[in-house]
Amino acid sequence: MISLANLRASATPWLFLPALLYMSAIISGAVFGGFSDYGVTSGEQAALGVTVIAPAVAGAAAWEAGRQRRSGPLAAVSVRGRVHRFLWATTPVIVLQILLVIGALIIARTQNGAWPDGRGLLAIAHLLILPWGWAVVGWALGKVCPRAVAAPLAAVACWAFIAIPQSISSPAWRHLGGLLTESSTLTDLLDPRVYLIPWVVVAGFALAALLLTGVRRRPWLLAVSAILAVGVVFVGRSFVLGWGFDPLTDPRTGHTVCTGISPSICLPSEYSNQADQMRQAVLPRLQALHTVGLPSPRALEMTSPDLPLRSSTWPLQWSPDMSSEKLDYALAQSAVAGIATLHGVHDCGQPSIADTWAMLVMGVDEEQAHATLTDQGWAQLQQIRALSASKQSAWFTQAIRSQRFCTPETS
Repeated sequence: MISLANLRASATPWLFLPALLYMSAIISGAVFGGFSDYGVTSGEQAALGVTVIAPAVAGAAAWEAGRQRRSGPLAAVSVRGRVHRFLWATTPVIVLQILLVIGALIIARTQNGAWPDGRGLLAIAHLLILPWGWAVVGWALGKVCPRAVAAPLAAVACWAFIAIPQSISSPAWRHLGGLLTESSTLTDLLDPRVYLIPWVVVAGFALAALLLTGVRRRPWLLAVSAILAVGVVFVGRSFVLGWGFDPLTDPRTGHTVCTGISPSICLPSEYSNQADQMRQAVLPRLQALHTVGLPSPRALEMTSPDLPLRSSTWPLQWSPDMSSEKLDYALAQSAVAGIATLHGVHDCGQPSIADTWAMLVMGVDEEQAHATLTDQGWAQLQQIRALSASKQSAWFTQAIRSQRFCTPETS
C-alpha cells in the first residue's frame, strides 16, 4: 500500500505515455537487420529503445531523489535500512523502466515477428542494465541539485552521451554509449563486448556521480569524481579503438539445418521450412553450371565469411525476401567462392567478370547481366563466350585461381 501511495504521489508515471510513443517511432522507423522471424534481431531492435528509456529513467530518478531529499528529516528517524529506503524511493523509476522495456519488446515483436532469443536476450539485458546505471547518475544529481535542475540535466546528459557520438567522425566514440548502430546477421552475431563496454563506462559514471553526494563533507571528492568519469571514458575507448565504424561480431556456428543430398541446402534453423523450396530453385541453376564443366557442390551453406569453407561446399548468401534476380547473383558469387576454395584460393568477394559469366550460364537475361559490367568488360566477356564450353570453363577456373579481378581495398 505504501508503494502504491508512492506511485500516486510521484510525477514519474506521467513520463510513460510520451516516452512510449517516442520509443515506438524510433523502433518502428528503424531499418534494422532486415530479417523477419529472427529472435536475435528482434532483441537488438528492441534495444534501440535505450535512447528513450535511459534518459527517461535518469530524469525520473533525479526527480525522485529531489522529492525524497525534501523529506530528509523523516528518513533520519525511519526504522527501514538505507537500501530499503532507496528501493522504496525508486519504486516509480523501476516501474517506469519495466513498463518501457515491456513496450519495447512488444513493438519489436510486432515489427520482427519473433520474440527475442539467443544472443538477442543479451540486448534485453542491455535495456535493463544501461538505463539503471544512468538512473544512479540521475539519483546522485538529484541529491546535490534542485530537482528542477537535476532532472533535465540527467536526461539531457544521458541522451547526449548515447546519441550524439553517432554523428562524430571518430568511430571509437560511437561504441561507448550503448546505442546499437548495426545488428547481427544470419551468419554473424554481435560480440558481447558491444554491450559490456558501455556497461563498464556507465558504471564508472554512476560511481563518479555517487562520489558527488559527499562533496560537502569532503571537497576533494569532486576531483576524484572528475578523474574517475574521464578515466573510465578513455579506458573504454582504448578497448574499442580497433573496431572501426562497425561493432565486433562473432561467427555463428551450429545454426544451420540441411535438406537434400548433393547438393544439400543448409539454411539457418529459423528458416528451415524454406529449404526445400530453396533447393528446387537452385537445382536448375547448378545443373546449368555443371553442364559447361564446373564441379557441382555437395552442399550450399549459409556460413560466416570468417569461417573456412569445407571442401566441395559453396557459401550461400540468402535472405527470406530474396528475389529471383538476387538469387542468380548470389549463386554466381557462391560458384566463384566455392571453386576458389576447391583450388586452395581465398576469394576476395569482389564483383567480377567471372560472376557475370556464371549468371549468363545459369540463364540470366543478357540485359540484366550487362548491367553488372562496364562496356569494356562486357566486350571482353563476349569474346570469352565465343569459345567452346570446355575453354570457357577453363577460363573461369583460371580467372578464379589468379584472382586478377581483385583490387586493393582503400579506407
